[in-house]
Amino acid sequence: MDYQWYEKIQPDCPLEQGDIVEGCYVIMPEEAHYQSILKGEQTQIDIPIIKFNGIILSQSCDITHGKVDSLIICPVISLKQLIEDMPHYKQSAAREDLRQGKMPAHHLLNKLEGEKLPQDFCIVDFHHIYSLPKMFLQEIVKTNERIRLLPPYREHLSQSFARYFMRVGLPSDIDRNEIASYGKQ
Repeated sequence: MDYQWYEKIQPDCPLEQGDIVEGCYVIMPEEAHYQSILKGEQTQIDIPIIKFNGIILSQSCDITHGKVDSLIICPVISLKQLIEDMPHYKQSAAREDLRQGKMPAHHLLNKLEGEKLPQDFCIVDFHHIYSLPKMFLQEIVKTNERIRLLPPYREHLSQSFARYFMRVGLPSDIDRNEIASYGKQ
C-alpha cells in the first residue's frame, strides 16, 4: 500500500510533530562565547543567529495540551548538502546505509516538493538539536503554508530520534560470574 509522505498545512493550523518550519532562527553561541563568560571577560556578547529549515520533534500531544513551552526542532537539509558537507555519502554504500537507518545521527526523508524547500531527498540532522519557544515558532509559521510529515513516516522519524538518544556504550560490563553467584555466600 502506498502512503503519502507529506501534506500542506494552512498557517492557522496548530503546530504538530513532523511540521517543517521554513526559515527558522536560532541564537547560536560558540565555544569562545562560553570561554569568555567563564573568564569574566565580557558580560555582553555578540552572538550569531543562524537560519535553517527544521522539523518539529516534540510530541503533538504535548504541544496540543500545553505541556511544553519550548519545542524540540532539528535541521532539515538536502541530500545534496549532506554529500557536500560529508563526502563519504558520495559512496552509494553510505547512502544505502542512510536509507536503511544505519546512520544514527541522520534520518532520510523522501523528496520534498515545497516551493522554498529543496526538491530533493532530505535529511534530518540529529547532531543539532534545538529547543525553541513555542510562541516563536507559531509566529514564524502563521503567514505561510507549511509541510507536515505524515504517519507512519512521522512515527518512524520519532523512533530514529529516540534510537539516536538511547545509544549506550559502556566502558566495562558487570562481571557475569559475580552477578550469577550473588547471594550464594
